[in-house]
Amino acid sequence: MRDIFVIEVICLLAVSATWGRDTVSRSEEAREGQNISLMCSNNTWNEMLYIIWKINIAGSACKVAFSNVNDVDTCNDGKKVLNTTRGETYLHIPEFSVRDEGVYQCQSAYNGGENNQDITVTIIAPPKVSSWLEWNAGSKRAVCLAEGGKPAPSISWRNTWNTSISPKNTSDPNQVKSVLVLPEDFNAENLTCAVTHPYWTHAHISTPKVHKDHLVSPDLSVPIISTVTILTCVIIMATLGGLYFKLKQRCKLRLATPADSKAQQPQDCAEEVEPYASYVQRVNSIYNSSADLFT
Repeated sequence: MRDIFVIEVICLLAVSATWGRDTVSRSEEAREGQNISLMCSNNTWNEMLYIIWKINIAGSACKVAFSNVNDVDTCNDGKKVLNTTRGETYLHIPEFSVRDEGVYQCQSAYNGGENNQDITVTIIAPPKVSSWLEWNAGSKRAVCLAEGGKPAPSISWRNTWNTSISPKNTSDPNQVKSVLVLPEDFNAENLTCAVTHPYWTHAHISTPKVHKDHLVSPDLSVPIISTVTILTCVIIMATLGGLYFKLKQRCKLRLATPADSKAQQPQDCAEEVEPYASYVQRVNSIYNSSADLFT
């Protein structure tokens, strides 16, 4: 045990003394979701004494080491040191994602020398593409949006018009947006936005469509007014119907009162429910009385 401890101390001192000396720096790209293999040297495992991977991701550091003496893994996220069929050693990263993007420092010692490398690994992730048609400040516009891609994608427009139209493009770390102001008369079927990205072998084509969440056209004022008018009429009719029903109920209640007021109640109800009919009946009575005077 003591001999093993002494060997480990010697190895750690050697690593501390030589780390960063004659270090080779390089960059690599990894496609999202793929298994990645990082090579530190071409030496086979039979020739090597140890290999240490020091990984720095978003300010958080961990270590994966492999030697004849002891193995170390403080990452605990699936990264492993493996060998190829020819005995070459590499770092295996399963299903590469944004959380694996960072700097991988490697040091390997073999019979006759050592190898130090700093490898910056960046991800290639496809963006999410969407497009739509909208009305803004009286103008018709086509919008193409690419979100979440790494590196940033590029957007271009394809149309069948004779005139050239220049889009307005905006970009931030999370999305790229292109806005195209359209002519008065246009055919949306002849307009597409093309998004290119290193993750795809061909451009992603999207045809803008009218979407209810982006439709803010002044032309919608006519159907909106018609709907409001209809709703208003329905409310008024319902209110008048309710009042008529209440008057009928009051008449029924009055008709159910004691006998001394029965003679007067039908006339009162008729006046409340059918004022026009009562008025005609009175006029006819006066006319008949006047005719009797002349017979």
